[in-house]
Amino acid sequence: SKDVSEADTKLIDLIKEKKIPYLVVHNKVDLAGGIPEFMQAEIYTSAKDNEGIDHLREEIAKLVKSKEEKKILQGVVKEGDRVVLVIPIDSGAPKGRIILPQQLVLRELIDKKAIVTVVSPDTLEDALNNMKDKPNLVITDSQVFGIVNKIVPDDILLTSFSILFARYKGNLETLVSGVNGLDDLNDGSVVLISEGCSHHRQCEDIGTVKMPKWIKDYTGKNIIFEFTSGGEFPEDLSKYNLIVHCGGCMINEREMQYRLKHASDSNILITNYGMAIAKMHGILNRSLKPFKEMGSFIK
Repeated sequence: SKDVSEADTKLIDLIKEKKIPYLVVHNKVDLAGGIPEFMQAEIYTSAKDNEGIDHLREEIAKLVKSKEEKKILQGVVKEGDRVVLVIPIDSGAPKGRIILPQQLVLRELIDKKAIVTVVSPDTLEDALNNMKDKPNLVITDSQVFGIVNKIVPDDILLTSFSILFARYKGNLETLVSGVNGLDDLNDGSVVLISEGCSHHRQCEDIGTVKMPKWIKDYTGKNIIFEFTSGGEFPEDLSKYNLIVHCGGCMINEREMQYRLKHASDSNILITNYGMAIAKMHGILNRSLKPFKEMGSFIK
């Protein structure tokens, strides 16, 4: 057919919206008896005659050219820094393993030749007391932010895995601005809690159990909660007063950026677990201090 179908147009519009690199390629041009006019702006090929194949390869190569690799701890940790990771082991922790954000941060610290200490919350105080030199940074699981904040002295930088991933895959400024939406919630407000992974729900699940409780306790309001997980993210966001997203370790940067843009285009505030927990514990400013670019957000 010489016509681009309505389905094709909708698919291309969706690809553009998600900022996914793409090519429109028309094969079997040999059967068309030449290049039809509607194809002039796209790539045309003939597998039978091997026509346009080299051009197609060149264009694909341009799309997949790797950019300079982003780092989770870029500008935060340098070689020789002492870093403490606080990793709670509870019913939600995978048996015999640590979760992906913790794995990725630990590996990057090793690559940076940082000096790393890994502790659970109940051994953190002893670890700090027994260190000859104080650490440059403490990174904690957001769920124990409040506990860790009380233990770690104010002159030691503190943040969370979730906030690091907000910066790495999302937009830290957008998510920090969005967290103020917690203060505007009222009885009947609808909050979407969205997770990028699809996992078996635990009795202490952070998304469906802990986060709703923390938000209700913080606001004192009768909030309505809705939940999504995995690749599910609503097309229509108009009914939500706030979106609280996970760190996004199981979705790629492009999908995270799309979700942020979709929320922004819908005029819906969006934040993430780490930011929300830090704010509800009164330590948001402290948790942003490791990031020099966030100076204007720190009061």
